[in-house]
Amino acid sequence: DVDLAVDGALWGAFGTTGQRCTAASRVVVHDQVYDEFVEKLAARAKKLRVGNGLDAKVDMGPSVSASQLKTVAEYVQIGLDEGAKLATGGHVLSDGDYAKGFFHEPTVFSEVTADMRIAQEEIFGPVTAVIRCKSLEHAIEIGNGVKYGLSSSIYTRDVNKAFIAMRDMITGIFYV
Repeated sequence: DVDLAVDGALWGAFGTTGQRCTAASRVVVHDQVYDEFVEKLAARAKKLRVGNGLDAKVDMGPSVSASQLKTVAEYVQIGLDEGAKLATGGHVLSDGDYAKGFFHEPTVFSEVTADMRIAQEEIFGPVTAVIRCKSLEHAIEIGNGVKYGLSSSIYTRDVNKAFIAMRDMITGIFYV
């Protein structure tokens, strides 16, 4: 269910502005649905309302500090320099009310490879990297190929695949 997976990735990546160690900073997607997933995730991310986190109409608040906002912007540039493609976002927001905080657009990178820094390092900001895989085994290999594997999740209708992923992923928390 691509729409359900997009919904989970959207809130996993941009809830709390991506500033938690369990944020979905990278999403591994099967080649068969990759393009559809990226298109839908980017469209949804683009519609998120960014602003004062105390406003009930806002979907995503600011980064915690100016230095963290700078770090996020630096990682966006690193991703571009490494050859990842911006599906949406990528910019600091500083005009109008945005001048009163540390705001960055929700950012989705596509065409990310597992060895890129944006796929290996924790950004702690509203940035997610979408990585293509060919199979469940390939996805597990990508998932286990990071130093910081605090949490992982799988969206599948095949309970057997969920159990394989639970068994084989090296992670602190696993969601199905």
